[in-house]
Amino acid sequence: MLSPVLFLIAAILPSSMDDWKRTGTVPVEIEYPNVAKEFGLTESDAATYANGPKIFTLAVHKLKDVTGAVAFEQSLQAPGKKIFRHQNYVFETIAGTAPRGAIDAFFFPTLKVDRSAPPTLLGGFPRKGRSAGSERMILGPESLRAFEPRLPVAAAGFDFAAEVQIAKYGNSTLAVLHYPNHAIARQQFEALKQVPNSAINRSGPIVSLILPAGLDAKNAQELVGQIEYKATIMMDKAPEKSEGDPVNFLLGVFKLAGILLTMCLVLGIIFAVLRAYGRHWSGKKDDDSMTTLGI
Repeated sequence: MLSPVLFLIAAILPSSMDDWKRTGTVPVEIEYPNVAKEFGLTESDAATYANGPKIFTLAVHKLKDVTGAVAFEQSLQAPGKKIFRHQNYVFETIAGTAPRGAIDAFFFPTLKVDRSAPPTLLGGFPRKGRSAGSERMILGPESLRAFEPRLPVAAAGFDFAAEVQIAKYGNSTLAVLHYPNHAIARQQFEALKQVPNSAINRSGPIVSLILPAGLDAKNAQELVGQIEYKATIMMDKAPEKSEGDPVNFLLGVFKLAGILLTMCLVLGIIFAVLRAYGRHWSGKKDDDSMTTLGI
């Protein structure tokens, strides 16, 4: 059911983008309103733009963060749809051809975007055999019921901050569930093993399973076996400075003293030569006398 009035309709799109002028507003339609709310959709806008005889209609959706925007972008995928994302904003070209150059140059710089990194769960999915446009990110019970109701909500473990990514391979669905740590993944692995006729595997905090249909047991197990956990370490502070070596410090002091003494000696010789040269050309044999005052 489409709901064009569920979310705040805001004037996100500008009145013009380069030579393109906004000529009217169109209703914003949300196919899965509860799912969109779960993903963090806050505002939507859709408008028609014209540049002479050229016309296009663009819809834009603002999400709270990049993860929700990636999930929302995947939920809009369908044959013939033109969708693209800029950080936590998702765009859909409803009609015509959107001028990406004008949008990138005149609209993107005006947006206050979420700069967090996008989720990387889909990057571990095998490309071979994957049905294009079948990817769906699941962030809670609403999106699970909408896109893969065969997975029990309790087994998925959204109370433990689980992130789920699914994609179709022929008539089968590969589901990958990422948990905050190994212990939670081990616990939910036991619950997910109860899903009937599924092939399942765990690698660290990641559980992957093939939902029933299409693949024989051997091929299903080979597919889930390709999902592996690769740990990465990220540092949010500068490395600590190492303590200085006292021996190196003393050597540095002696080197500096030697350099200063050498410079003094060289400057003294230069000064003596210049003074002798000056006396020779002035014709004086003795230095000028000095007058002292006793006060």
